[in-house]
Amino acid sequence: MDDIDSIFADDVELIQNADVLEEDYTPQQIICRDNVLEQYTSVFKPIYKGRPPQNAFLYGDTGVGKTAATKYLRQNLEQDIEQKNKRLPESEQVSLTVIWINCENFTTGDHKTSSYQVAVGIVNRLRDTGNRITGTGYAPQDVYDIMYEELDKLDGTVLVILDEVDKIGDDDTLLYELPRSRDIGYVENVRVGVIGISNDYTFRKNLSPKVKDSLCETEIKFPAYDAGELGQILSTRADLALYDTAYTQETINLCSALAYKEASGSARRAIRLLRRSAEIAEENGSQQIEEKHIRQADKDLEYGNIVESIVDQDDEKLYILKALAHLDEAGLTPARTRTIHAAYARVVRTYNAETGKEPLTQRGMFNHLSKLVMFGFVNTIDHNKGVGGGQWNEHEFSDDVNPRKVKDAFEDRNLQWVNIDVRGIKD
Repeated sequence: MDDIDSIFADDVELIQNADVLEEDYTPQQIICRDNVLEQYTSVFKPIYKGRPPQNAFLYGDTGVGKTAATKYLRQNLEQDIEQKNKRLPESEQVSLTVIWINCENFTTGDHKTSSYQVAVGIVNRLRDTGNRITGTGYAPQDVYDIMYEELDKLDGTVLVILDEVDKIGDDDTLLYELPRSRDIGYVENVRVGVIGISNDYTFRKNLSPKVKDSLCETEIKFPAYDAGELGQILSTRADLALYDTAYTQETINLCSALAYKEASGSARRAIRLLRRSAEIAEENGSQQIEEKHIRQADKDLEYGNIVESIVDQDDEKLYILKALAHLDEAGLTPARTRTIHAAYARVVRTYNAETGKEPLTQRGMFNHLSKLVMFGFVNTIDHNKGVGGGQWNEHEFSDDVNPRKVKDAFEDRNLQWVNIDVRGIKD
């Protein structure tokens, strides 16, 4: 078998441990985060000592170590409790249950994450597969009652980690009640602690005072990494993930500099860039990562980031982008608002033929189009012909967006790409 050529094998291999470059990898040591780790550790200490848990709110940009630090401290807390319990009689042992919920997972199409849906998620984490509840069909209070009943079947401390907690939006019932559930009388046998993790600090500012008092008992800001810190993180990962001859210090320096420039100090972006650079080098049969591989990897990641950003938009904005994509392919951009609205209306009716959903009015659509301009997906061109000539606007994709990216975003959202005929639409 060894003599048979494989269509999957590369001539060289530069990556010896790909797991180290994955997003779910938890390093044995968190570096360049001493100050926040010290503060964050104090949140977990009461749990180790068998005392009531603290609630905490973590915020900072994407890729600055919030989730990694949480996983690291959780892992160490569970290990330390296990060792401590071996030395104690059963009656004095510490009991801990951790429930990790990513609130982003409850956002689909027009259905936004709510306290109700997160409560359903918590119930289903605590129940066996055959006994789970659906996300619809229950009154909100019934779901909360079921959740507290399931929590109270446990003992000791329950730590609920709400990653991307800002996705809950305006419905903050759970954020107020869950941290106070024992004081309110919803549970008797357990003590519940809540950790909220967010990329959006403005979410915290918009919380009601009562929620701030409950959830934000401790606030921890994770600042962006500087280029030097990104270099230290990358060096540690590269040492574990790549063969020694696969990279140089220049590799680390360039990846760090690009991540610092393009992603505001995101370690996640830096690690992705290193991994993709190594993959491109392998595909090209290179014995070592070169600058051209890093530059190509940076372009690949930027493409993916734009597609990911498009995927995150609501359905109306996706329909507008699809309309612009067809107008662009037909050579009809830049286009005036009424032209875009006519194409948008065709898109909406095509994708909602079964439900009969009607498109927004031109004014309603324009509000979403303005947001797409603000987000940097669309450019607006102002025309002013002076007195008697009139004023009007036209719109087209920004330099970072094109029909291919919009199509990829639709596929990532599991939406079939249907060709829409925009011929005959004129200003």
